[in-house]
Amino acid sequence: MRLKIQLSYNNFTVPMSYQSILQGVIYSLLSKDELGDFYHNDGYHYDKKTFKCFTFSQLFGKYKIENKHLIFDDDFYFYISSLDEKFLKHIYKTILLNNSLLINKQQVKIKNISILNLQPFIGTKKICIETLSPMLIYSTKDNYSTYYRPSDKESLNFIINNIQDKCLAYHYPIKELVFKIDYIIYEIRRMMKFKNCFYECFMTKLEIETNFETLSLIYNCGLSSKNSCGFGMIDIAHEKSNISL
Repeated sequence: MRLKIQLSYNNFTVPMSYQSILQGVIYSLLSKDELGDFYHNDGYHYDKKTFKCFTFSQLFGKYKIENKHLIFDDDFYFYISSLDEKFLKHIYKTILLNNSLLINKQQVKIKNISILNLQPFIGTKKICIETLSPMLIYSTKDNYSTYYRPSDKESLNFIINNIQDKCLAYHYPIKELVFKIDYIIYEIRRMMKFKNCFYECFMTKLEIETNFETLSLIYNCGLSSKNSCGFGMIDIAHEKSNISL
């Protein structure tokens, strides 16, 4: 399930590396009780790995770049997605109770919030997906990280292993995991800074073969690594519809 949050602020300004700011806004929408603490500090665990329950997109809208900052004309929006409906319901209700969000010390007007979801299908299907935030594929050994392009031969195994780990961490049963990359339409390299770290990642568009269970997990949780830091959110052409929560 996914939320689209539409906002408005004349000349809204953020640094080019704003993912940590947006992540902080999302956490601020959660309660300060035990539930909020779980999402913020704990998350889901498997094999010494921790997975948070959500991912989010880049900001979309008309903007210009000045002094390493993005300046949006007026209206802009972003998406939050999660496999955990309780997480999204909490954010949805919090937004309904407020007229604005504080983002980077700017009181931004909330124009609209809508709910999106996938249309189910049976069997396997060839689908075109594209990233709404850059995909991060990497491995770490002896404190040294190696980054991979989606087209690298090692990447598919990393992606599939990440999906399997999320299934085990979230206790999300997939009878048959199906994910095959048939064709890479494009991959655009980005160097992204999150807090004090730089990551080599890629905006990409892929033709894949998958089933609904697998697609639902990557649509809601993100593709590959560090999804709750604003990496790996995907969209599917003609596969979403508005529903009521």
